[in-house]
Amino acid sequence: MRQLAKLSLILIMLASAVSSWAQTAFTVDAPAITALGQPFRVEFTIDAEPDANSLEAPAFEGFDIIAGPSVSTGHSIQFINGKQTTSYSRTYTYVLMPNVAGKYTIGAASIKVEGKKYSTQPQAIEVIAEKSNAAERTTNSGRKNPESQIGKDDILLRLKISDTELYKGESLRASLVLYTRANIDNLEDLSLPSFDGFWSQELSFDNTPSREEYNGRIYETYKITELLLSPQQSGAITIPSATLTAIARVVVQDNRFDPFFGGGQIYRVPRTLKSDPVTIRVKEFPAGAPATFNGAVGRFKLSSVMPSPEIKSNSADQIEVTISGNGNLKFISAPTISLPESFEQYDTKIVDNIKVSAMDTSGSITYTYPFVARSAGEFTIEPLRFSYFDPTTGEYNTLATEPFTIKVLDDGTSANTTAVERYTNYGSTMRQLDRDIRFIHIGKMPQRSASLFMFTPIYWLIVVVIIAIFIVVYVLLNKRIRDNRNIVARRMKHADKVAIQRLRTAEHYMNDGNRHAFYEELLRALWGYISDKFNIPVSNLTKERIREELYRRNVSSALAEEFCEIISSSEEAQYSPSSEGEMSEAYTRAIDVMTKIEGAIKR
Repeated sequence: MRQLAKLSLILIMLASAVSSWAQTAFTVDAPAITALGQPFRVEFTIDAEPDANSLEAPAFEGFDIIAGPSVSTGHSIQFINGKQTTSYSRTYTYVLMPNVAGKYTIGAASIKVEGKKYSTQPQAIEVIAEKSNAAERTTNSGRKNPESQIGKDDILLRLKISDTELYKGESLRASLVLYTRANIDNLEDLSLPSFDGFWSQELSFDNTPSREEYNGRIYETYKITELLLSPQQSGAITIPSATLTAIARVVVQDNRFDPFFGGGQIYRVPRTLKSDPVTIRVKEFPAGAPATFNGAVGRFKLSSVMPSPEIKSNSADQIEVTISGNGNLKFISAPTISLPESFEQYDTKIVDNIKVSAMDTSGSITYTYPFVARSAGEFTIEPLRFSYFDPTTGEYNTLATEPFTIKVLDDGTSANTTAVERYTNYGSTMRQLDRDIRFIHIGKMPQRSASLFMFTPIYWLIVVVIIAIFIVVYVLLNKRIRDNRNIVARRMKHADKVAIQRLRTAEHYMNDGNRHAFYEELLRALWGYISDKFNIPVSNLTKERIREELYRRNVSSALAEEFCEIISSSEEAQYSPSSEGEMSEAYTRAIDVMTKIEGAIKR
């Protein structure tokens, strides 16, 4: 027993050692692309404590080592559910300077942990000579205007499309990417384009920044969103521009000591970005589509599960057909199945297991066709056919199930009997139906005398009650309509008075120096005035709608624009610093413009 315990302990220790060895990794982190004359970092990280002085760095051919290796370590201990977990890492960092433009490979580095050697994978790096932008840099360096510190092409917004020419029903990936050579503090006011003519599905993506060469310059790129698109119509489809405001952080160094001490004034500079429209050319399917083609595009397989080869009449069974593969599974219609006439078919059940990835839609759809065989006999279920278009070959393919013979045994109530048998069993059949659904009466229906009820006291009482109810409902309904009209009319008539009350509240906040509450009440007065005046819910109001409503009531375009401009400036000022003079000016302008609008409407 004691020997068994020792053996178990040894096995556990060996398993732990093997587990720790399996988890040890030695990795390299370096940019895939860099600019000539621009230093960059290469980091080698081992997630275990290495043997002393065991690192063997590569030769770094094509690069000058300007710093390194600097060493940093990380060590942490965690207790999870009473169990201790220890992690350790050591990172060796080199700073390299490329000598000549071209494509290079940083060879494998190696290191030892407890005598065992670990190696990194070779890392490919492309060095490019960026387009000269010296004139712009020289011009900008002499300016103290923060706007001038950011070049025209230093921040870009691009909609990257994986394929610009494809068949209807195929998939493409659309990625909205920010390209920047400046430091970005924040992104605001993102407006995605409409993808009219496409089915779209948002994708999860890795938002880790990366480097990319574009138009001869190196940019840091940040993926903002990514979608899978599938065109639903043929022809040229243009995806309009996306817009975005990027807030760049700019340091303006005003005196000669700022560069030395790393000082200077920091500014946040907004830059409105707009991506270029992208046109996708969608090809129509070629001629010669089979009759069973219903728009399926991709590569698919067909499998089936047939019913029992022998069943009794009036019993239920089903046929299962599964379509699996890659393609536009979400848009595939259930294939048509042909069953014998004596089979009663019910609604098809559909169960899908579809996954949307960055490249395509894959998975399976199972169609279940339930039926009831009403008559005895031997029947053949014809093959079910499914056709799809393969865009890689440009051809149609048709898949089919095997024909299937099913034998239906008579359960004693089959419809497949002779006329004499049906006549003999008629009475018992009717009695059976009487317990389920009443049989249709064949003879003459007994006639009831209408005079038994007509013109009796109860009859007249019911007539009077019905008429009275109708009159009461009519009166109440009309009263409610009039009341609603009066409420709307009162709101429209007193819109200016309600707005003035709100403006007085805003004035009170202004006198107290409460900037946020002042602009909030001022905006409530402006939006509420239009809402009450024209009987439009505030939730349905936009600045464009306000302009339209004012134009319709003969208010000048200049006055309408001024009203909307006050709203816009108040919305901006609500969350930005503003002086008491600015609040007073906004208050005066609001009263003035509402007075002018009121006068224009009454004329």
